[in-house]
Amino acid sequence: MSRYSVGSFTYSDPAADEKGFIRDIKDAIQKYKPQVLMPTHDEAVVLAKHVDELPQDVIYIMESYDMQVKLSDKYSATVLAEKAGVPVPAFIQDLKEHDYPIVVKTKFGNSAKGVYFPKSYDEAMKIVSNYNREDLLIEEFFPGVDYSVDCVRYEDFFFASTYRSLVTKTDGGGTTTQRVIVSMPSIERYAELLLNEVDYKGVCGIDFKVNEETGDAAFIEVNARFTGGLATPMAAGFDIPYIVYSLFTTGKYEQPINLKVGTKTKWILGDVIALVSKIVQRTLTKKEFKQIRSWDFDAFDDFRKDDKRAILGECRYYLNKLIKNKKLNP
Repeated sequence: MSRYSVGSFTYSDPAADEKGFIRDIKDAIQKYKPQVLMPTHDEAVVLAKHVDELPQDVIYIMESYDMQVKLSDKYSATVLAEKAGVPVPAFIQDLKEHDYPIVVKTKFGNSAKGVYFPKSYDEAMKIVSNYNREDLLIEEFFPGVDYSVDCVRYEDFFFASTYRSLVTKTDGGGTTTQRVIVSMPSIERYAELLLNEVDYKGVCGIDFKVNEETGDAAFIEVNARFTGGLATPMAAGFDIPYIVYSLFTTGKYEQPINLKVGTKTKWILGDVIALVSKIVQRTLTKKEFKQIRSWDFDAFDDFRKDDKRAILGECRYYLNKLIKNKKLNP
């Protein structure tokens, strides 16, 4: 519904119907004849898996399938981060021998899906019993605030920006709905170390927890793709999509990047979802309510005065997801 859309098509769910998804993408490439395909979310993994089946005269802006899987797997990514010299929470093998809360999470997942914070051994065992143990990552709990580093790396080029979470859609972290750009060279250096370790090429988001009292940080996970908080670095002057496009198509990007620290953005619909979810779960605090009500922002993820219809399309999409999945975090 955006006024800037020059065309659209519907494709099969890549998670439920890989063959149908790839068939639909092939048909769209044949119809629209693009020079570049830039996936923006988890569909990049499926595209990379089947890239040899797709037309080869198109530039695909994404990492290899093996690289994406290696970094999307929270266990293997944590091992790689530790190897690169990045601080990580300690792994837990025996659930009886650790203080609680701890963190239990599935190796694959996004938007805080499959992430639990059991407060006792019995609670942890109930959660673990629902999964195969080899599909889980169990770690010590690291107290802190969510920070996310948006990175672009391509051969000798590296640039990163960091935003601090102001509100998250779900309790305990996950998708952010309000963010502010901050200066955090220490965790940006950690992000660079990890990406150098695997010789990553492209856009990437790396999440950390930061203890703001001590300054200590701990690696949380990698999103080997564009992140949901993309609007924040873009509003601050870090035009990630165009920079990645330039690097993959010309091999270089030489324009100055003047990042404005302090830039704040708000995902309007995300705040609505967060408010309703926290009210239903009875976890809403006065501080959170005050922050969600705030409108003191430099830009919005899903609203622009020159493109007012776009947010209506977003609301329709989420409403369909809500009806279909009966979840506020679809």
